[in-house]
Amino acid sequence: MGSPPKRKITQISVQKKNPHRRSVFLDGEFAFGLNEEIVAKYDLQVDSQLEDADLLQILQKEETLKAKDAALNYLSVRARSRKEIVDKLTQKGYDKDIVAQVTDDLEEVGLVNDSEFSRAWVKERLHIRPRGRRMLGQELWQKGIAKEVAEKAIQEAFEKVDEGQLAIELLKKRLSRYQGLDKNKAKRRMTDFLLRRGFDWETVKQALTAIWEEKEIDEN
Repeated sequence: MGSPPKRKITQISVQKKNPHRRSVFLDGEFAFGLNEEIVAKYDLQVDSQLEDADLLQILQKEETLKAKDAALNYLSVRARSRKEIVDKLTQKGYDKDIVAQVTDDLEEVGLVNDSEFSRAWVKERLHIRPRGRRMLGQELWQKGIAKEVAEKAIQEAFEKVDEGQLAIELLKKRLSRYQGLDKNKAKRRMTDFLLRRGFDWETVKQALTAIWEEKEIDEN
């Protein structure tokens, strides 16, 4: 039984559009492009002989590096959950094993951390567009955050924020929309608004009571 056939590298040239990439020619024909890191890692040189197994390993490493660069680019905009990274790379067509490896690597160095992501997400949402615990939990669930991780982040945030007062302040900012309406109609609209924002029934009732007790709204 003979040895597996080998292919010979006949040329390695710097790509014009990207000096960090190399064009690799096998047996006189262009075969593929590689990042310079891959060329150095595998010590690829003209006259190197490569078996099919070698080529597969090299190309998988190249694909992994591309996926990592795509993930880092995605992370450069804002922090992402693990699920967001997985979904993005999968959408781009990367193999599931490569996606898992890249995501694991990013978690290992702390660039992907669902606990930190959850705390930052909740803090930002409460600052920019306040909402109740229920909606925050739904948003984190949609981003693939484990229930216990989401609950901890939300609990920590509301140790510093009074959810009832938050609901009251949201209504106060919208009082002009309810002025002139009869009490029942105004209450229905306020209730619907707070429920859409993820507040529970008890918080909603307390907020509406507070608004009327403070005589913040005038009826017809």
